[in-house]
Amino acid sequence: MRQQGEIIKIEGRQAWVKFINPSSACGSCKGCIRLTPADQEKEKVIKLDFNIKAEVGDKVMIEYPDRGIFQAMLILYGLPFIGLFLGYFLTYYFTKDDAVSALAAVGGLILFGAAARPLARRLDRKIGKPHIVASYCQTPSVQSH
Repeated sequence: MRQQGEIIKIEGRQAWVKFINPSSACGSCKGCIRLTPADQEKEKVIKLDFNIKAEVGDKVMIEYPDRGIFQAMLILYGLPFIGLFLGYFLTYYFTKDDAVSALAAVGGLILFGAAARPLARRLDRKIGKPHIVASYCQTPSVQSH
């Protein structure tokens, strides 16, 4: 996945890159939508290794590693979903009581959701960090004649 940003600070081999409204990078999927509409326009700043020729104010393209993103999504969303259904159906199989099964479903959702977070964090370390791949739309300095 690629996202556009602007370099706001350079320090040695590190660059701070600002993204305005990060949820707009993915189109209309709303996967990283903020909780409140006021948070929609907040900036996101990340610190990245600086490996291209660019200056403060330049627009850059950031690439997130594709490898493992599907796996991370499967863990974060799939495991709690599996816990929900396992909790319900296993409890219903043994008790034949909908109310108890519904409580077990919520318990399975919470339990598997709690297990998904550390697994996703461990996978995140293996996936790798985003990096700057290109600089574009540099504003040339205006010279007066």
